[in-house]
Amino acid sequence: MKVVVAFLCLLALLSVLGENAVESRGIEGRIISGTPAALGQLPWQVILKRDEMDDLLCGGSIIANNWVLTAAHCTYGLSSIYLIFGTILLDDSKAVSMTSTSMYIHDNYSSATLNNDVSLIQLPQPLQFSNTIQPIALVPSTMASESFIGTVAIIAGFGLVDDEYMDFSQTLLYARVDIINNNECLSIFGADVVVKSTLCAKGDNGSNMSICSGDSGGPLIARDANGNYMQIGINSFVAQDMCTEGYPSGYVRLTSFLDYIQKITNINFS
Repeated sequence: MKVVVAFLCLLALLSVLGENAVESRGIEGRIISGTPAALGQLPWQVILKRDEMDDLLCGGSIIANNWVLTAAHCTYGLSSIYLIFGTILLDDSKAVSMTSTSMYIHDNYSSATLNNDVSLIQLPQPLQFSNTIQPIALVPSTMASESFIGTVAIIAGFGLVDDEYMDFSQTLLYARVDIINNNECLSIFGADVVVKSTLCAKGDNGSNMSICSGDSGGPLIARDANGNYMQIGINSFVAQDMCTEGYPSGYVRLTSFLDYIQKITNINFS
């Protein structure tokens, strides 16, 4: 079987799935049935574009004053990336912005399967934190064995809101998804795509809430035991052109990449 994979959220590539794939679906990067976010509600959210004049490319998250975390397929093949911070508007001329040329894509990233879909962007100058610009804590290494199955998590982004109309949301939207057993999306996307370092989720309480094109690279957020927000995943893929159909969505499982992130950034996650 073959599957179409999102390349920079828009370009289609082909790859061969394993024999365990029961129903092959294309995968791509988008928020379906979302709610508009208030200014400062999700202060770690980042907008990524190829350059200042380009359309939306992906999302990302602030994890330190000089580091942004996103998906590898968002920066793959690029020599620079334009970042926008501290806004809930897709086009905000007053927002903090900068261009980075320092991107670190995971050495084992596969554009065919989106395995190891992790990229780190080093900022050319530190961010000044404020009510609208803040980092998100990453899931700690002490939770490395946590499956998160049954956890209600938050997704957010400016991506497409409908399969039929190719218009990005002009405002930041968020929604809720339930973390599910990987076996539930293994049969949809195949064993080459859904691996141990993948997290799978479906719309909360049977809804069709989901990521869609343009939401790739944004954070998958949950609460820790103290009720504080933490990032447990990176938006990675969903069924191509079927964002509203209730299919599972796929995310990078961050507990599998804390050592890599620490190696690149020197951030301690213990």
